[in-house]
Amino acid sequence: MSAGGVVESALAARASSLSHPGRTRTASPSAPAGPVTPRTEDAVLARAARAGADMVGDACVVWRVLDDGALEPAATFHRDRRLRFALGAFMQQPALAPGSRWPGQVATSGAPARVRRIRLGELAVDTGIGMRRANAVLAPIVADGRVVAVIAALRDSSEPEYSLREAVVLRRVGVKVSGVGARLGGWRRSAEAEGENDDGFGQEGGGDDDGSRDDGRGGHDGGGEPPDGPDWTPPPSWLMDHVGVGVWLADRHGVTTYVNNAMTELLGLPATEVVGRPMRDFLEDVPQMVRGEYCMDAERCDRRLTQPDGRHLWLEMTSQPLVDDDGARRGTVSTAVDVTERKKVELAARQRVPRAHRR
Repeated sequence: MSAGGVVESALAARASSLSHPGRTRTASPSAPAGPVTPRTEDAVLARAARAGADMVGDACVVWRVLDDGALEPAATFHRDRRLRFALGAFMQQPALAPGSRWPGQVATSGAPARVRRIRLGELAVDTGIGMRRANAVLAPIVADGRVVAVIAALRDSSEPEYSLREAVVLRRVGVKVSGVGARLGGWRRSAEAEGENDDGFGQEGGGDDDGSRDDGRGGHDGGGEPPDGPDWTPPPSWLMDHVGVGVWLADRHGVTTYVNNAMTELLGLPATEVVGRPMRDFLEDVPQMVRGEYCMDAERCDRRLTQPDGRHLWLEMTSQPLVDDDGARRGTVSTAVDVTERKKVELAARQRVPRAHRR
């Protein structure tokens, strides 16, 4: 194994690649029991894992998306050499069912996700690397218009949460793997060549085949700024999963029918664990409009929710009714923004006011 953590070229040559469209594997909704066929790392995805760990997080894992939508462990890397072997146990874990858990959500939506203080088991990373809980950022690897892999960077929950910039950097790693900046075919040929040691990303910050450095701001094939204008108009579903405001749809009974990517980050749960459950399972008090009470205008309120790790968040929510063409109420659409810090300031200000002035 080279210093980059990539398996030897003889094994890499036999490893499956993203270009094998006929490969599928049966998977259950979570982690099925039973023996798993030993896997070898995909050479290109192993380089992506190394770059992700070096540039974004202490550890990095990659799932390959199979033809049936299942997610199969494909590569790992850890900055600490002592923990690389332990993290390698990820390669022998069962495949995930389509759409399950956080990796499945990222593969389905094509949008990155940032999660705080998540148990590694909930992320389908069951290894002995010493993290009971981790902060994680996941990003899709897209090729030819579809998600072909999901990459996740991890660091201990005692470290700072992942920022939006770090999510963008990790996605740039995926862009390079998909061939936009690094020419995937050339990478594979060079990975199979004897004595190949280059990691394909250059030094910290990355680099394309021509030796140029990547500052994380690109994302357009051929380099330079991407073209503007009406030629690039993303579909509504793409916008919903990339907007920075939580969107929460519920039916007439207050049961969740849809949450976008930003809303799942606020809830701390993937969409599959939210859809089908009533909003009251997550909020201490649901908006009046969700309970079927009409308002003269859009309802604006602050509501508190509790994330799975016990952390409380205050959300500023705006709710409006969903009405069909016949005027019948079909449900409610709510937007949510995290205002926890504002609430802390307001509470501190109230505590400083003398009690006599509160009457």
